[in-house]
Amino acid sequence: FELKTGKYDAKTLPEWNHRGVLTCPCCGSVTDSDGTKAQSVQTGLKPKLLAVISEDANGKVYSIPDANILSIMEEEHIIQDSPSEKLAVEYTQALPCCLWGFTHWGDLFSNRQLYLMNTVLEEYENIKQSIEKTPYNNAVLTYLAIWIDRLALFNTTFSRWNDVSEKFQHLFGRQAIPMLFDYAESNPFCHSSGSAYNQIDWIVKYLNSESFSPFSAVFANSSSGDKLQFERKSITSVVTDPPYYDAISYADCSDFFYVWLKRTLNNVYPLNFSTPQTPKTEECTALKHRFSGSENKAKKHFEGKLTDVFDAIEEQTSDIVSIMFAHQSTEAWTTLCNSILRARMNITGSWSLDTEMAGGLKTDKAYLESSVTVACRPSERKGYGDFLDVKKAISQKVGQEVEYLYSLGFRGADLLTACFGQAVSEFGKYEVVEKSNGDNVSVAELLELARDAAFNALIEGVQGDNFTKFYLGWLQLNGMGETDYDDATKFTRVGLPIDIREVFNQGLLVKESIGNKHHLATAAEHLEGDHIAGTRPNDLLIDQAHRAILLYKDENRIGLLKLLRVIDALDANAPFWRLLASLKELLPANDDLKQVQGLLQNGEDLRQASRNNEQITETQTKLEL
Repeated sequence: FELKTGKYDAKTLPEWNHRGVLTCPCCGSVTDSDGTKAQSVQTGLKPKLLAVISEDANGKVYSIPDANILSIMEEEHIIQDSPSEKLAVEYTQALPCCLWGFTHWGDLFSNRQLYLMNTVLEEYENIKQSIEKTPYNNAVLTYLAIWIDRLALFNTTFSRWNDVSEKFQHLFGRQAIPMLFDYAESNPFCHSSGSAYNQIDWIVKYLNSESFSPFSAVFANSSSGDKLQFERKSITSVVTDPPYYDAISYADCSDFFYVWLKRTLNNVYPLNFSTPQTPKTEECTALKHRFSGSENKAKKHFEGKLTDVFDAIEEQTSDIVSIMFAHQSTEAWTTLCNSILRARMNITGSWSLDTEMAGGLKTDKAYLESSVTVACRPSERKGYGDFLDVKKAISQKVGQEVEYLYSLGFRGADLLTACFGQAVSEFGKYEVVEKSNGDNVSVAELLELARDAAFNALIEGVQGDNFTKFYLGWLQLNGMGETDYDDATKFTRVGLPIDIREVFNQGLLVKESIGNKHHLATAAEHLEGDHIAGTRPNDLLIDQAHRAILLYKDENRIGLLKLLRVIDALDANAPFWRLLASLKELLPANDDLKQVQGLLQNGEDLRQASRNNEQITETQTKLEL
């Protein structure tokens, strides 16, 4: 290997490892991910030191490792203890590394890293044996144990090097451990990010911050759903942030820290660390791997636990309950709302708050950019509600909410989920809502009504054909992230006379290679292999926009000017330009957005040239990019 300076260009030097698909940089032969994975499971992936990063007064310095460093790296170390506790190998949603042969927590560490941890644990044990057992000393030992946990966090074979900020990133970029093929290893004895000194600094900062706070708190720990924690109706308000359905396996992720804490604090807090790994059976989540793969059993478990908690909250609260929820799936919201209603509370409103920190691991994903705060109160319900009356009230209320939130800048899943609470507030006024045939309306049906009403409100002002409306409506609600096939089917039944098969035939949705997932097509994906679509006056408006995007990207000014004349886009208020303005507002930061911005910036010049029927020579074909 050699080091180069400058900007990386993927076209000049394509990556040779893409999600486990290996392309030989010398001969170009390809090994698929299954082959790489099989090798990893059978023999492991042997590490090779690529570069050494040091620091001077001018910043980071990158160098090729010399013979002395390589010899140090090859030294053998006798490992006394490697965490043998098992990973949740069946929970590949959050622990995809398990598919690559990592089965125990100790597998996440190299021999060098385990030697470091063993040495630190040995010194920690010496300190523990040399001091008296007093509450103060136990507190010191506890903070030292937390420090050791933080040291483990930055010294695994899944720690990353942030090449933008030029610093260490620990393995939990999100609440999961994805497979990683190149990792960063910290020097624990320096003062840079990820070092042992750096981790001590964070703990000291926390102690200083908490020690000088003018506020105090009373902790009254109890089991989940305890109705005897406080006197009946003695609390005026409750703020809670419940688990997000199946999004995070808190206990499984906590085991990373638990296996080391058990080795440091087992005889300081023997009751807390009496189990081999963190307790999981009572966790309030909907994780199917805990129920032999049964989604239905997992859902019932989560709903039952959540109802018990909300029931205890209602029993002890006299006024408002504020619930944070950042999950976007209708199923998760159905479970949340069912639990609230069964606990004799009703939702009185819901608002989006910008609480979610953006990060590289969330790029192009359908994550919420904000959390939704749901406000509840103990309910005073009427008797029976008529479905048609409730449906009308929901449509009206959600329509108003969409208009208001849209004006504040909310888009996509954030806008939709904020409307769910408003819909349930209408539904929750009644003990039962009935259809004309006597059937009761479920919360799941209610949330579909809210989704329908939100979509109809969004596409109300959209010009163009139904497929263009579909594209914009989907973009607003789901972005370019992947979604389930069922969501796409439901979506096409809302307010538009088109069938899901027609949507796929038009190439507007693209099936993912794995699973029953789909995502909205980019311009290139939509028109791939088709050189005609979007070039005729009566073609779909979204086809014409995507054709213009591709022509602009290829710097084909002749073709672009011809297109504008053919589709009659010579006026700034033409539907074509209005669609581009909408796409500019809705598209994520991708290549399509870049081309749309360029088209709009050069719009007047392009329209003028088209009106003048500009004849272009070979030397004038470059667009102003």
